[in-house]
Amino acid sequence: MRRISFLATVPLALTLSLGLSACTPPTPTTIASATPTPAASATASAAAPTPASAATLIVTIDDATLEGGSASLPYARGAKDAWTAALGNEPAEPPSEVVNGYDFQETVWKWPGLQLNVPNDGSENGSHVFVSASTVGGHPIRTTQGIGVGSTRAEALAAGAVDGFDSTELRLDVRDAPGTKSLQRPDEVGREFISLILEGDTVVSMHLPADDFSDL
Repeated sequence: MRRISFLATVPLALTLSLGLSACTPPTPTTIASATPTPAASATASAAAPTPASAATLIVTIDDATLEGGSASLPYARGAKDAWTAALGNEPAEPPSEVVNGYDFQETVWKWPGLQLNVPNDGSENGSHVFVSASTVGGHPIRTTQGIGVGSTRAEALAAGAVDGFDSTELRLDVRDAPGTKSLQRPDEVGREFISLILEGDTVVSMHLPADDFSDL
């Protein structure tokens, strides 16, 4: 911000001797003047602007996008470079999980607060995202409804979430998955959704896509 300097100007005051018999010419009184303060240069550097907030990373069942961007971030092996560029650093790659003796045959990419599991066969089916922080790589991370880690149960319900398996889960964007059979609802088609995991009334993690037809 440039400062405007104001120069104080003191009028000239002149004192004259009025004595008729004086031989010495009148001596003027010293002029009072203020020392001017130099005005700020028009070329002075402006204060550095405050950086804009990082774009929100919006996650859905199918992919993710940076708010305002046109390119999607697929949940797929070929998207590693795109994810690395979006989040600002290379992910760690811990070993694939083995559950009950079953090796998922997948690659795990892990950033602080976000983990992406992608099948080794290159298929996009079977990819999963796990979110455990409200901000990842400097980007707030939210669903399309604005729900993320730290949201409340009331906020999730107001955004359209429905009850999940029990009181520790809510579900968003529930949709049928043709060709599957629900393990939770006998004789009905399976469903995919965003699973919101809660501790008390606060969302502490998100899993997407989650479903009700997988047994692992």
